[in-house]
Amino acid sequence: MENLIINLMEKHHDEMFENWVEELARAIQQEEQLIPNYGAPITKELFDITFNSLISMDMEILADLRQFYSKILLYNRSPNFITQSFQAFRRVALKTLIQEELTKEEVLLVYNRIDRWFDPVITHVVNDCTHTWESTFSQQQEALKEMTAPFIQLFEGLAVMPLVGNISEDRAAIIMNNLLQGITEYKTNTVFLDITGVPVVDTFIAQSIINAMQAAKLLGAECIIVGTRPETAQTIIHLGIDLSEINKFSSLGDGLIYAIKKLNLSFD
Repeated sequence: MENLIINLMEKHHDEMFENWVEELARAIQQEEQLIPNYGAPITKELFDITFNSLISMDMEILADLRQFYSKILLYNRSPNFITQSFQAFRRVALKTLIQEELTKEEVLLVYNRIDRWFDPVITHVVNDCTHTWESTFSQQQEALKEMTAPFIQLFEGLAVMPLVGNISEDRAAIIMNNLLQGITEYKTNTVFLDITGVPVVDTFIAQSIINAMQAAKLLGAECIIVGTRPETAQTIIHLGIDLSEINKFSSLGDGLIYAIKKLNLSFD
């Protein structure tokens, strides 16, 4: 029976691949972002790993699958892509094999063999892929936090935080956290908040910046706003936001001149 299944699968290898591609496309047609280029080597590689391991009933193939996860993530696939692939392969394999003239006993053995391989493999895949995806997502989130508002030390006691893009509630919290952590870590007493890259300054954004500056003041650091464009200044005045007690400069260069004098920085 073992040889019978192997022979049948090898006989229908090409047919199974074509049917698998079609089955997988149907399974994930509602999730267009997951649909791969079926001609790409990565797709054929997943089929071959599954096909060969099912023939040999080799559970060591899980090691190959674990190496495969990183490739899937690089192609912007989710763990769902792999599980959908396995489920599609299971359906195609069963449909293909039972089309042969098999006895009831042989059909039952075919089902049992395929289930014996797929059930534990899918469980491992879900667990491993979830862990890999969560780890990657966590790393991406940390990188995003740093990119959102990086705290860049210019000189001892002097740093700059370039703010880029729209500032949402989540980003305002990241800005506050990065600012306070940076002040503490680098023992900074002057920080430039560069808002050149902030397209729109509304009441929420202005208040978020003020709150961050006030928190920094409690740590003994002064925040200076630089990169104020004319349209931004007009918006702030129109909104009735009072920034009279805050040091502001139109450019980082002007702010640096002020800070160099204030900190008595020497470049000798």
